[in-house]
Amino acid sequence: MKRQFLNKCSLTFILALSLIACDSNDAPAQDTESKPDTETDIDQENDDLSYLPKLENDLTWTLQPQVSNEFNFDGGKEASEFTTDWKDGYINSWTGPGITQYSYEQSDIVDGELVYHATIEGEKIKTGCISSKAAVTYPMYMEVRVKLSESVLSSAVWMLSDDSTEEIDNLEAFGAKSSDYFSKRLHLSHHVFIRDPFQDYQPEGPETWYADGKNTIWSDDYHNYGVLWEDPWSLSYYVDGKMVRKTPVDEIDPKNFTNGNGLTKPMHMIISAAAQSWRSSDSQGAGAVDFLTDPTVANVDKTIMKVDWIRVYKPE
Repeated sequence: MKRQFLNKCSLTFILALSLIACDSNDAPAQDTESKPDTETDIDQENDDLSYLPKLENDLTWTLQPQVSNEFNFDGGKEASEFTTDWKDGYINSWTGPGITQYSYEQSDIVDGELVYHATIEGEKIKTGCISSKAAVTYPMYMEVRVKLSESVLSSAVWMLSDDSTEEIDNLEAFGAKSSDYFSKRLHLSHHVFIRDPFQDYQPEGPETWYADGKNTIWSDDYHNYGVLWEDPWSLSYYVDGKMVRKTPVDEIDPKNFTNGNGLTKPMHMIISAAAQSWRSSDSQGAGAVDFLTDPTVANVDKTIMKVDWIRVYKPE
């Protein structure tokens, strides 16, 4: 996922009848992790989705099991609770951006969590990636509970169409405290592509880099990250149950790459870590990163990313 960094420093959808990655001296931080106890199965009656748009005509936000997972089972990635609906890898044969190499060895399911770590091997950064076998389309809400890695690698949870022309990024963040800017911001954005000849549109600007105004360092703790895809022209982003960004309609596809259709294609869920190529250059004033020598990548513990759960809902 190629990203661009800013210079220094909705149409409403009517549901049924009516509604609603991959490319910055770490100070020790107090351990403030607060991972909750989890049940074997999702108890949807206890899911608080009251912050989402109200549904009419007796519709409710209903969990979609094929693209959701609590990671709360024995047997790791060999368990049927994983292999039935999830692929241990990307949606196709691509192995990651730049020097990233997605590898099954870099992730596991342990103690109710999906856990990633990265290692430097020669001229490659080996990281983890999983993807859902099924794809879903709007209207939908996807939410994850994640503790970012404390490295310059991206921690990412996103969605992509089969033909890789439409992408929605729920979460993309860089947890290394070596960057005061990146450690306090979340990249909340999307892409539309033309593959031949290759063209990539993504909204730019400071509004796509969310900071909460409280100097929160996102890698210090678990947080809930959500994206609401209401219709082809409506994307809203949530952090810990609060809507923090709604993409303007005129920023969905201003170059008409989708021929006026907007975001319509079914998308797979993807959870990944990556050494994103654009961060290797200082051409945009973001500060160049050498992934092969960066201390937050060389220290495996700093590269650990934890995913408590991923949950996808549709109105039914």
